[in-house]
Amino acid sequence: MLQIKLVLMAFIWATSYPLGRWLGVYQAPEAIVVSRVFIAFLFLCLVARLGKEPSIPFKQPVWIQLFVLGLFGFCIHNYLMFTALEHTEAGKGAIINGAIPAMVMILNFLFYRQKINLLGFLGVILSFSGVVLVVTGGELHNLLNLNINKGEVMFLIAIVGWSLYSIVARPLLEIYQPIWVTAYSCLAGGILMLPLLGLNLGSALNLLSEPFVVLILLVQGVLTMGLGFLWYYEGIKSIGPVNASMYLNLIPIFGVFLALITIGEVPTLPVLLGGVAVIFGVLMTNLKRL
Repeated sequence: MLQIKLVLMAFIWATSYPLGRWLGVYQAPEAIVVSRVFIAFLFLCLVARLGKEPSIPFKQPVWIQLFVLGLFGFCIHNYLMFTALEHTEAGKGAIINGAIPAMVMILNFLFYRQKINLLGFLGVILSFSGVVLVVTGGELHNLLNLNINKGEVMFLIAIVGWSLYSIVARPLLEIYQPIWVTAYSCLAGGILMLPLLGLNLGSALNLLSEPFVVLILLVQGVLTMGLGFLWYYEGIKSIGPVNASMYLNLIPIFGVFLALITIGEVPTLPVLLGGVAVIFGVLMTNLKRL
């Protein structure tokens, strides 16, 4: 049953890419992020209260850490992800995001001196080679000439944001319940996004005036940000973080497939080859530890 939940988690998280591409016409990424994080906060609080999970104390250092999480995880990663999807393909975004585990490994080495073995190092190189293949469209001279679509550049910055989110969250997760860390970082991210929402209020109101869009954002908030995190942390608790994170490798596959069947986005050969490189690279970084 747990394995099914983790596969569904990867599938649910992958829906964000074609959805973001579809909603890109509204040019209101702030409204998308704020809606999702506040809905997720309410949902996670409800689940935590029903489960009688001990909450996080109201102490200044803890709240500073939570706002840093909100900044990296939602103001940088989520906001740039949905902004990027106004300018680039959903499948490309899903594959670039697939390199996050390799990026986390690098940051773990830099921040916590966690050693990288030779196989892991080769996996990191393979993953980022796949990313380069995707962002350049298979034409490497575009990288040398800095001729890269701004959507892909935003995704590259976005994966750094989520990787930093994972690193900063580590000390908090060692002390407090993951569901509360996630809930309050969602709240912090939503609060930090409010000024940007105010600056783009016209587009936000245009997006939120569509009942069908509001319904989708409600479902996304509960499923993607709520159940997705719950099932992921359930996996961490039951089979460990390394084994649970292996299921994240399914996200680029699901992302490209969903983009094809929902918005008719046909992947190019460089995207497919880059996706294979990213997935196998991440598998290599974790293989020695399994």
